[in-house]
Amino acid sequence: MPPDSLLADPLAAGAASLTVSLLLSLYLTPLFRDSARRLGIVDRPDGALKTHEKAVPYFGGLAVFLATMLPGAMFIQLSDTTIGLLFASSIILLLGLIDDICGLSPRIKLLGQVIAVFLLLKSGIRIRIEQVPPLADIALTFLWMIVMTNGFNLIDVMDGLSGGVACVSAAAMGWVFLSGGNRIGFILCAALIGSLLGFLRYNRPPAQIYLGDTGSLFLGFFLGGLAIGGDYTMHNPVGWLTPLALFAVPLFEIVFVSWLRMRRGVSILVGSRDHFGLRLRRWRLTTRQTVGATCLAAAVSSVIGLAAMRMAPGMSLLAYGSIALLLVGAAFWLKAIDMGL
Repeated sequence: MPPDSLLADPLAAGAASLTVSLLLSLYLTPLFRDSARRLGIVDRPDGALKTHEKAVPYFGGLAVFLATMLPGAMFIQLSDTTIGLLFASSIILLLGLIDDICGLSPRIKLLGQVIAVFLLLKSGIRIRIEQVPPLADIALTFLWMIVMTNGFNLIDVMDGLSGGVACVSAAAMGWVFLSGGNRIGFILCAALIGSLLGFLRYNRPPAQIYLGDTGSLFLGFFLGGLAIGGDYTMHNPVGWLTPLALFAVPLFEIVFVSWLRMRRGVSILVGSRDHFGLRLRRWRLTTRQTVGATCLAAAVSSVIGLAAMRMAPGMSLLAYGSIALLLVGAAFWLKAIDMGL
C-alpha cells in the first residue's frame, strides 16, 4: 500500500476493513445458510444436548472466515508471520469443516490442532516471556493455542454466544494493537469484528445459521494467534497476564467443564450439559439474557485487563486476582445448579 494512501492511517484502514467485512458477511452468511440447507449439512435436534426446535444449517464459520480474510488482506502488507497465522487458521477451518460434514473423533481433531500450532511456531509466532526459558515458551504456546481453540468451541452451545464473546474479545485485542502501534493486528481485529457483526445478524436467537466447528475452532485459533502478537508489557512487566483477562470467558469454560467432568469420572472429550451457558439457562435466564450477561462479563474482564496493563505491578496483580476470585466464586455457584446429570 502506498505510504501516502489515506488507508496508511491505522484508524482509517481499520474502519474500512470493518465496513467491508461487515457488508461481505451480511452478503455471504445467507448464501452459505441456504447452501448448507440444500446440502443437508445441518445441526439436528436430538432431545439431549441439542434442544433447538428444528434443524439449523451450518457453514456460518465459512462466511465469517471469508469475510475476515478477504478485507483483512486488502488493507495489510503480508509478512511471514501473518501468512503463517492465516495459513494455520485455514487448516483449523478445514478441520472444523470436515467435522461438520462427516464427523471426526476428538483425537483426530486434537492432532490437526497440534499440526496447525506447529506451523504457527515455524512462522515465528510464539509466546515470549522474559522470565521463562525458550522451551517453556514453546510449551506455553502449544497449551495456549489448544486451550483457546477448544475454549471457543465449548462455549458455542447457544445462539449468539461464541460469536458475541469473540466480538468483545476482538474489540479488546484491537485496542491492544492500536495502543501498541501494531497496524496489522488492529486491522485484522477490525475485519473480524465486522464479519462477526454481520454473522450475528443471522445467528441471534432464534438462529438461522450456526458457526459449527468450522467457525468456533477458527475463532479460537485465530484470536489465540493474534493475542500472541500483542505488546502487553510496555508499561508493566506482568502485563503478559492481560490475555487471560481478555479471554476469561472461554478460558473459564474449558477449565470449568474439565473440572466438573473429572469430578464425575467422565472423559473431558465426551459431550455433556456441564457448560456454564446451559447452567445459566437452567437457572432462570433466557438465551438472550445468558448471551447478554456473558458478553457483559467478557467486556468487564477485558476492561480490567486493559487497565491493569498500565498499572504498577502490585496493583495490576490485585486487578488480575479480582477477576480470578470472581471466576472461582462463579464456578462454585454454577456447580450448585442441578442439571440432572
